[in-house]
Amino acid sequence: MYIVIINPNAGSGKGKQLFEQLKEDELFKKKNCRTFLTEYDGHAERVAEQVAAIHHDVIKCVIVIGGDGTLYEVLNGLRKHSNITIGFIPVGTGNDFARGIGQSDKGVDLFRKLITSSDKKMIYTGKFSKRQSSHRRTRLFMNCIGFGLDGYVASYANRPSFRRWIKRFRVRPFTYPIALVVSLMNYKPIEMDMEIDGVKKSIKESMMVTISNSPYYGGGMNIAPGADITKPYFHVLIVGPISKWKLLFLFVTVFFGKHTIFKEVTQIKAKSVKISSPHPLVYQVDGHVGSCSECTIQTGEDQRAILIG
Repeated sequence: MYIVIINPNAGSGKGKQLFEQLKEDELFKKKNCRTFLTEYDGHAERVAEQVAAIHHDVIKCVIVIGGDGTLYEVLNGLRKHSNITIGFIPVGTGNDFARGIGQSDKGVDLFRKLITSSDKKMIYTGKFSKRQSSHRRTRLFMNCIGFGLDGYVASYANRPSFRRWIKRFRVRPFTYPIALVVSLMNYKPIEMDMEIDGVKKSIKESMMVTISNSPYYGGGMNIAPGADITKPYFHVLIVGPISKWKLLFLFVTVFFGKHTIFKEVTQIKAKSVKISSPHPLVYQVDGHVGSCSECTIQTGEDQRAILIG
């Protein structure tokens, strides 16, 4: 059995368009594909969790059609079933996970390859937990989790009014850079304490901290050159105090992976990162936004199979 979870609104309706094309495809009709269309934020996670609980013994693959955010939801819905293979057909805004694993095919062609191919990658997911009153809730992620400016920009980019503006002027590929320029106007550096693989580090001023499992984020920005999701460690990037004009220039170089030459940028490989701050920190994880004052990020213990077609 193939489970196909589709976000019809991903990519300004590209998810729905692809579903209409798939319904006419002979292979889609021939295979035992059970299809679910998401209706609200978090729905993909709920569907994946419920379907896996009932049919985990007969599921060949869960195919996700959407953006990185939809993939994030499905991953967490399947967190108790690491043996279930995931396939991904990107139709979102950033599609950085597909870029990170070297996936170049798209649409119906990619669907057909996922169904007929056994080409897989074994990957390590990241996991994070933030303190919520007296308990912690662990979540999984594919690409990265970022604090400070990273979260601030993602929060701005997710505003409905901003998304309407992006759609109106047809500049969707530039969503993150535009949100970055606007966000910088009022952004202030963050203060935090970090513990990286047991080594404590106090940071009085930082523009951002990003813990990456995969090289790309923000729609093709090579934030962690050399990061490899098949390896059991993160690339931790810390950007120290820097002028806003220089930071803008730094982000231009991120697309080419050259930002690491700046003296304000520190890179560390690690398996475990703990972050705490006296003030709430805005963060983004695979495009989802939240806030916390304490968070623990670790590499997952188990590998998961990803179909790459």
